Amino acid sequence: MYLIELFNFAAVIHPFAEHIAYFMLFAIPLITTVVTRTASIASYAGYLAYIDFMNNMGHCNFECIPKAIFSTFPFLKYLIYTPSFHSLHHTQFRTNYSLFMPIYDYIYGTMDKTTDTTYETSLKREETSPDVVYLTHLTTPESIYHLRLGFASLASRSQSSEWYLYLMWPFTLWSVLVTWFYGQTFVLERNAFKMLNLQSWVIPRFHVQYLFKWQRETLNNLIEEAILQAELRKVKGDSLNKYGEVYIKRYPKLKIKIVDGSSLVVAIVLNSIPKEASQVLLCGKANKVSYAIVSALCERGTKVTTMYKDEYDSFRLKLSMESKKNLLFPGSYTAK
Repeated sequence: MYLIELFNFAAVIHPFAEHIAYFMLFAIPLITTVVTRTASIASYAGYLAYIDFMNNMGHCNFECIPKAIFSTFPFLKYLIYTPSFHSLHHTQFRTNYSLFMPIYDYIYGTMDKTTDTTYETSLKREETSPDVVYLTHLTTPESIYHLRLGFASLASRSQSSEWYLYLMWPFTLWSVLVTWFYGQTFVLERNAFKMLNLQSWVIPRFHVQYLFKWQRETLNNLIEEAILQAELRKVKGDSLNKYGEVYIKRYPKLKIKIVDGSSLVVAIVLNSIPKEASQVLLCGKANKVSYAIVSALCERGTKVTTMYKDEYDSFRLKLSMESKKNLLFPGSYTAK
């Protein structure tokens, strides 16, 4: 449900005077408490936190307030606005003026007639299925602050250990405990590039947990559940940081394409080699990436020449009988 995308598209920018007006409006309660000598640090902190929370929630791209809340507490309908309520202000104009408290729109008759319908429709709208899912995991406990929900200044650059993050250790420890007991993959972020929808799913486990053998079964189960969930949602591709062969063998009828980072590297290398090339010289250390490149080149009929005998023997062991004839050693070291 992308309310901002569907209801809140406007090719205009907010003038600076509007920000000044917002500041003056939001300052009225603060100034009032100062004048009446009833101000306190707690009231200021609570007020600013509430204003900031409501402002961000109103511009959220999905409807996050369930209908049960308004059914149980009907008066909240006049005190709390919803993302769909505010989206109509940007599309219908001259309606839903109220910031955070719709009661004033009810009083002055400026509430849009389709407010309730839009709200219920937004709740019922099915979530858009992604085309590609990137399945990853947490690295270190401090890595949570590099997420979009963390610190924007940290999320905009590569992960690094900052001294002030140690001051956040109470919250960091709490997040570690939550991820330890929370056994379900969650969506980290959603991105849309023209007609392609992408999502990043996070396995709630840290990098160090992948080093423990007793965690292997739990990790495999989490990855397997994520793959099956992506299959049910008709995802076309799932990118893993590790091999996905075990899951393909376990579920041979999967329609989803499972790849890891190495597979993506192989695809880039193969696409960079001209199709008219008849022979390729392979240099460098033999690893899983080079094995995949050699196998793909030999299968499509390209001659591959290796520089060392041990590499030649190693590659031959993993090639099919049909592909072995395209692996050469010794041979010409001139790439064609």
